[in-house]
Amino acid sequence: MKKSEKIYKELREKYTDEEIVESFVFNEDLNPAEQKKVEEEFRRIRMERLKNMSESDILAANLIKIKLRIKDYFKRGKFEEKFSFANQLKEYIKITKRSHKEIADNLNIHQTKLSRIINGRENPNIELMYRLEEHSSGQLPAFYWWKLFSKELEHKIRTDLEKKLEEAKKVKGALEIRA
Repeated sequence: MKKSEKIYKELREKYTDEEIVESFVFNEDLNPAEQKKVEEEFRRIRMERLKNMSESDILAANLIKIKLRIKDYFKRGKFEEKFSFANQLKEYIKITKRSHKEIADNLNIHQTKLSRIINGRENPNIELMYRLEEHSSGQLPAFYWWKLFSKELEHKIRTDLEKKLEEAKKVKGALEIRA
């Protein structure tokens, strides 16, 4: 008796056919040769569809891909350099297939400022994040850009002890509270 037939028989004792149909999906038992044939057919159809995608379809798919990667990164909680604001902005520019000059013009910022942000020499502001949301047609919300930057900033605050000590030396009249 096939595995699926055995499962059906067990389910039939508890449920009606209608309930089974509504609640379960049965996998067909395939031998390795049949499975390979199915996978090859799937691959062929997938490649055919990829060839027929327009530039707009490819861009939309890439935006969704970057969005899903960022969402997954947020769930991990830990800062990762590849998800820094600058690196994700570089990735965004790359998938748009536009030059830095064109992106700077599109976002109404100076090309030098964009370059400084991409190279980590200048921090982005909230206005840039709003503009990136609009530029991506809402696919990458300003909140995502802000959260990328805030995770990076939090990591820096927690780990840059040298800078923290340097700044502490500049403080006068600190509160004397003992807990």
